[in-house]
Amino acid sequence: MPRSVSFNVAYDARTDVLYISARMEHMSRGMEDPYGIVWRYGADGELIGATIVDFRELWGDRPEALAREIATRFDIPERQALNVVEHALESGS
Repeated sequence: MPRSVSFNVAYDARTDVLYISARMEHMSRGMEDPYGIVWRYGADGELIGATIVDFRELWGDRPEALAREIATRFDIPERQALNVVEHALESGS
């Protein structure tokens, strides 16, 4: 069952990069997926965040698709992930 997670979300409009962090710690490793999302992992191997390059360009017109990816990776409700994406899109306007 998906759980609720608190996120820190920052969007850099100048570079069109979205940063999502579930835990504030240095990443141990990052893995880029076929969509260009870098999933960041802590020293314990747990997912701690995501870096999404070209956020508005690639995902601005399909926030639901990105929300599904975030929900799946973080094991959170899709509605919560969509709230994160929509908040980022609104803050970058």
